[in-house]
Amino acid sequence: MAIKGQKFKAYTYEIKKEAIRLHVEERWAYRKITEYFEIHNQGRVKK
Repeated sequence: MAIKGQKFKAYTYEIKKEAIRLHVEERWAYRKITEYFEIHNQGRVKK
């Protein structure tokens, strides 16, 4: 749950594109992608 005044991390277009490529072409799991890009919330990677 968000806290008032909390800042969320923004990801660049290139990181988003690479994450999609790794999942589709390289068949990486969501968990591996979140660890590789240091994304703390796995839900931000899924559909």
